[in-house]
Amino acid sequence: MSTTRESAPVVIIGAGCIGAAIAYHLGKRGVKDVVVLEKELFSGAGSTGKCAGGIRQQFSTPLNCRISQLSVQHYQRFEEEMGTDPVFFPVGYLFLLSDPAQWAAFQAQAELQRSLGIPTRTLDPSGAAAIVPELELEGVLGATFCPTDGLGNPHEITQAFEARARALGARFRFGVEATGLLRVGSRVTGVRTTQGDIETPIVVNAAGPYAAQVAAWAGVDLPVLPYRRHCFTTKPLPFVHERLPMIVDMKSGVYMHRESGGMLLGLADKDEPSSFDTSVNWDFLEKVVEPAIERLPALAEAEIGHGWAGLYETTPDHNAVLGKPAGVEGLLFANGFSGHGFMQAPGIGQLMSEWIVDGAPSLDLHELRLERFTEGASLHEANVI
Repeated sequence: MSTTRESAPVVIIGAGCIGAAIAYHLGKRGVKDVVVLEKELFSGAGSTGKCAGGIRQQFSTPLNCRISQLSVQHYQRFEEEMGTDPVFFPVGYLFLLSDPAQWAAFQAQAELQRSLGIPTRTLDPSGAAAIVPELELEGVLGATFCPTDGLGNPHEITQAFEARARALGARFRFGVEATGLLRVGSRVTGVRTTQGDIETPIVVNAAGPYAAQVAAWAGVDLPVLPYRRHCFTTKPLPFVHERLPMIVDMKSGVYMHRESGGMLLGLADKDEPSSFDTSVNWDFLEKVVEPAIERLPALAEAEIGHGWAGLYETTPDHNAVLGKPAGVEGLLFANGFSGHGFMQAPGIGQLMSEWIVDGAPSLDLHELRLERFTEGASLHEANVI
């Protein structure tokens, strides 16, 4: 182990989309020499690079709606602000509802979303068919559709955050693993790494599925567990076009969107226990394909081209944990996004930078404090896929 010792105003553990976005927004606020530690060899090599790329504002809690709404505003100006090719495609999210109670809940949520300025529409089955004529809608009671939701390119977006953060003075340390936290009493004073210690007054835990391990170095119990999630892609299909929305069938849980001329198909195996396993279980493919074909019969002619698995970093209530843990100074959490980290990354980057620079974020994030779990004050997010 090297005995090299350096310092930084902020150290971020994790260079996925969340960590890279925080580094960018800190640089934008004038914080120079931020260090981002990443044990992999490039940014977004973990969960970010394996996510489905959906970006939506249709959530069941007002705070998640607001965070995603803030993020979509960033994505809408991303190309101009970051100097990239188009990376956000507002093709919309189409949720299909077959259960009466769930349909009633989604209609109420749509009202909530509209009250916040999110243009969610409720549709009868014929309205859903007008958007995607290839759908088989037997049993579907209704749908919700938000045209400003859409799809993003996780790799290009994360690389852009990294490039702009570097230009603003951030230092990304790839292949350097955080191995512990330096502490004086209840205060975190730095990070121990495989290449020496880094002294800092502020450490941001953006370690994705490994977040609980980082928290444990400070003696904090962070209830974030990793769960494997599969995606499979088909070869090109004739009905796939550039305006095809993300389709989510809430009856089966399967979600589908266009991908390289074909379709991406995803589904959570709710019976699978927590693990760090990212190998592909090809036996699970049939469980994904069957409900997908039932809802979109044109997929019956599809050939599967590729498959992969990534990790959701999941909390008990499927909401993120943001901010300072009680009793520990100098540590901030940006963890537990339960599958919506990529879509909320720009907003989280802004809010966490405000917390560090201004002392408080511009949105009230009290609902997402860690202590909600012991206080019995957690608010469940229902729209998790």
